[in-house]
Amino acid sequence: MIDVILPELPERELSLLSEETPQPGGPRLAGRVILGGPVALPVTAELVEPDPELLDFLRTEADNAVYHLVHLSVTCARDAPDPALHSVHLDVTLTAEPVRRGTTVFQPVAWSMTPRQLTAEAKAAAPAHAAHLGPRLGFREVLHTAYGERAFLEARRELRSDPGWEIRHTSAVRIGGTYRLAMVVRAPRGAVSRAAVAVGATVREGHTLHRFRQELEEPLHLTALQ
Repeated sequence: MIDVILPELPERELSLLSEETPQPGGPRLAGRVILGGPVALPVTAELVEPDPELLDFLRTEADNAVYHLVHLSVTCARDAPDPALHSVHLDVTLTAEPVRRGTTVFQPVAWSMTPRQLTAEAKAAAPAHAAHLGPRLGFREVLHTAYGERAFLEARRELRSDPGWEIRHTSAVRIGGTYRLAMVVRAPRGAVSRAAVAVGATVREGHTLHRFRQELEEPLHLTALQ
């Protein structure tokens, strides 16, 4: 196992336009959510060298696949005016294009994600700036979920090309503060791979949920070292 330090991320304030009235003059959640990143780092032999098992795994995959560490964060205002955030979604769309015409290329996937699940009990124990990569480049986590306790942060759609995380308001936890997120992406060797990011949020007024969303204009390019 190796420890990966999660880097400080460039941040941008999101406008989060209403999905019900998406015109520029419509309602928005400006200033309520800040996105950190995304940034990507190729997983190289030098990175995993301290762990012989990880190094062997990377070498067996070398002819077909490359791996990238993708880091993001979501910061939600703690003292924002009502209505409070009911949920926040971070969605990633992974795509790959072959370098040569006629080449069939498998799509990149979220090979592993962290955190997978957090509850009020696990929140204090979750590392803020480090992640642990174990066998086969899978993140290692210690889950503290109590029986019947609802998760307020959960990874979604691992091992697919449309991964993401959902942060939910619960009776025990109100959405607020910074959430550090990371995934290992397995991508085809010899292809141009990209990660498009979108952030959505909902607020509840009475029994009505209002939905907001913003997609980043430029996808993140996942570039392997030559």
